[in-house]
Amino acid sequence: MHIGAWRIERELGRGGMATVYAAVHTQFGKRCAIKLAHRTSPSRRLIHQAFLREARTSNLIHHPGVTEVFATGTYDRRPYLAMEVLSGRSLGACLEEPMPREQALEILIELCDVIAAAHAAGITHRDLKLDNVLLLDAPSGDGRRIKLLDWGMARIAGEHDPLRNMIAGTLTYVAPEQIRGEDITPAADIYALAVLIYRLVLGDVPFMSPDDLDLIQQHLHDEPLRPRMLWRDIPRELEMTLLAMLAKQPHARPALPEIVRVLGDTLAQLRASKRHPLASPAAAPPSPPLGSPRIALLATKPHRMAGAALGFALTVLGLIQLFSA
Repeated sequence: MHIGAWRIERELGRGGMATVYAAVHTQFGKRCAIKLAHRTSPSRRLIHQAFLREARTSNLIHHPGVTEVFATGTYDRRPYLAMEVLSGRSLGACLEEPMPREQALEILIELCDVIAAAHAAGITHRDLKLDNVLLLDAPSGDGRRIKLLDWGMARIAGEHDPLRNMIAGTLTYVAPEQIRGEDITPAADIYALAVLIYRLVLGDVPFMSPDDLDLIQQHLHDEPLRPRMLWRDIPRELEMTLLAMLAKQPHARPALPEIVRVLGDTLAQLRASKRHPLASPAAAPPSPPLGSPRIALLATKPHRMAGAALGFALTVLGLIQLFSA
């Protein structure tokens, strides 16, 4: 099978919108990955726009954490992209086993660098999620370990947004303004990044429901699950930052440099606590679940009273023995 000048060798993976194949150029032997839209894609026009947008964002951002796109074209009336070959696993697949918090924070800081480059180029990803972050099998030449994938839903500032008034994104991560049909800004990525941090660092997500309408209502109206319920000793600054990132209004969310600083401080504290386990600077003052302190006091009070009574009795017995001698 040939797609343009590329000879297809094998299938690499399949998603909801496209299939990815390993391919080689028939004339000069360059290897690439071909992303080809499915025949049954629901809206041909939107799919063509998404593929073109993904190619454009790759060239607008100019960052090693974004997949390089070499060429675009159509095959069998379906759009395709010729892209660099990547080897790795999505973060979603990596979380089949718990990830150490230090490693998670390192990945998140690197991811923030990619997002910052996109925002500087006027691009909002709009579909940040675990499955769109690829953890490479081997670090690249500059030591980078991740690629941020799937820019087909990206919002490019100053251009017509064909996805306006649609919930374009994954419901677990979608920001309230995306649901409300408002203009999309980089703050939408900040919201989704908070959900991603919850999942990577805390082990759960701030909003969850098997019912899509209920999940939408949670994003619009409910308070998120407090981070301290998932990580008892979470540094207070990280907890407050996460909650601010999940603000219902975009303007209330913190800027990316502040988030990176907090993530970096948390990472440094975790490393310091490993070197000096008794110091544990990463841990905020313990805050047991509601009700525990009262139970603990009720449990220990009788023991303190019994101890005091025993001491008094021994003192009296000693005085009796002294005066009777």
